[in-house]
Amino acid sequence: MREGLLGWATEPLVRLDDEVPGVLSRVLTAAPERREAILCAVAVHNQNCGLNSGDELIERSLAEVVRHGRSADILRHALGEIPEGLRGLLSRIQRPLPRSKDYLALCALAASDDGRGMAALLGSGSISVRKLEVLAALDARWRHTNTLERIDTGAEALMFNAAVGFVQSVNSRATDEVVANAIAAMRPTSTLPRLLDRFMLRADRLPEHPVPFEDNELRPLRTARSVLAAGRRYRNCLRHRVSDVAAGKMALSEFRGECLVEFRGTTSGVWLLREVHVERNRPVALALCAAVEAKCDALGIPRFCDEAGSGWKSYRKFTGELEWG
Repeated sequence: MREGLLGWATEPLVRLDDEVPGVLSRVLTAAPERREAILCAVAVHNQNCGLNSGDELIERSLAEVVRHGRSADILRHALGEIPEGLRGLLSRIQRPLPRSKDYLALCALAASDDGRGMAALLGSGSISVRKLEVLAALDARWRHTNTLERIDTGAEALMFNAAVGFVQSVNSRATDEVVANAIAAMRPTSTLPRLLDRFMLRADRLPEHPVPFEDNELRPLRTARSVLAAGRRYRNCLRHRVSDVAAGKMALSEFRGECLVEFRGTTSGVWLLREVHVERNRPVALALCAAVEAKCDALGIPRFCDEAGSGWKSYRKFTGELEWG
């Protein structure tokens, strides 16, 4: 506890002790519940009365309450009415919090209607600065014990918020209620990345495809399900590229049931033919590549320039050299 007093609480508690001798000793030997009530009350007075910046002594009544009162009396003196759940939150603190604003955050949370945040803190063991920072950064919709215990920093919580937003933008079924229920239903061994991955693999709002229509030769893959199915048929790593497709970084089509055609977008919004892939990413016959290129030319989809003169082209065709896809 002595370490906990080295900081924001030292000056106001010393002033209390000057007013009513024995206050500081009482705080140092207090049980955890009473100690945290005292620190919470001091934090509230620091905010309301500007005790850190002036020389005026804390009113005698607070010193007397701290010296002789119970934890409920101390909180009631500082707050007037004790918000429901505040005492439960304070009981979860094992070591004094190093900043007065942390106690103020607990008061604000208890006084709010954020039931998710309250339940998350009360169900996640001891309260620490890390948990408070994560809770503050988390979108209120995703506040739960299962997120609070799996996210380490406020920056990571902000990243999780953005990741869920992206998933919801490409999966029409990932409503707020569905995502919140999935978080609540997580098993102890589950992880948040796997949870998001499950939603991503069901994406049905992929960006506009560069192939405007489907014909007998070129079939655009417009959903995550079709991309996954193609990955299984061609035995490649497409399962791990669904997010790239959902983000509009790449698009895929199947040509004649023989190969996959990969398109890449540019910053100017133009799609280019990038690669042709066959099963297990084996070398692709030049004739098949040429057929794909001719089809894309007919659709007005450009490709990277790889011509090196007619002699080189004749050599490739004559020797039957293969293209790597």
